[in-house]
Amino acid sequence: MDTVLDRLNELEKKVRDTLAELAQVREERESLRSKLHALQGDLKAREQEVTALRSERERETAEATRLRTEREEVRAKVEGLLEEIARLESAVQGTAT
Repeated sequence: MDTVLDRLNELEKKVRDTLAELAQVREERESLRSKLHALQGDLKAREQEVTALRSERERETAEATRLRTEREEVRAKVEGLLEEIARLESAVQGTAT
């Protein structure tokens, strides 16, 4: 009889240990799910940030291109004006001598 009771007690202990382990695993699973959801939220926020930064970079690149083009146009106009001034000075000096 003792052996049957011992076996039952041993079996009961194993069942309790297994249930305790199962409860712990469930808690860990829920904790991991929470962390996963938080990480997914962070990832989504960072993806949106990357998209915004890319858009900003594209705008800034377009602005830089526009400014370079404008600078070249202004440079060409200034060079043209300097050439015109040089011609006028040359003409004035030619008539003055």
